[in-house]
Amino acid sequence: MILENKNDCKILNMKAQIAPAAEESAPINTDELLVEICAAIREGGFNPVSQIVGYIISEDPTHITNYNNARTMMSKIDRDDLLENMVKQYIEHIEKTADTNEANKENS
Repeated sequence: MILENKNDCKILNMKAQIAPAAEESAPINTDELLVEICAAIREGGFNPVSQIVGYIISEDPTHITNYNNARTMMSKIDRDDLLENMVKQYIEHIEKTADTNEANKENS
């Protein structure tokens, strides 16, 4: 598209700034979306763990199958937030497991 004057640039820039804000206004339930993504990956005959790990490590969305829009759904989840939440939950899990194991040793 050829812009005829500077005002056209301002209009285009305003549209570019407005569009992302409209997308961000809808809250995303990451847990529910991730369940849908994993189901789509499994239905496509793939391993969700393998595909999601590949995506997180490489930042390449093509690691996620496009089957049943899994890739599109994954693009709605912030990769850094996903990784942070996964590590947080893993740490909570291993700490809980360690506490349970310690309690079992004391009771034995």
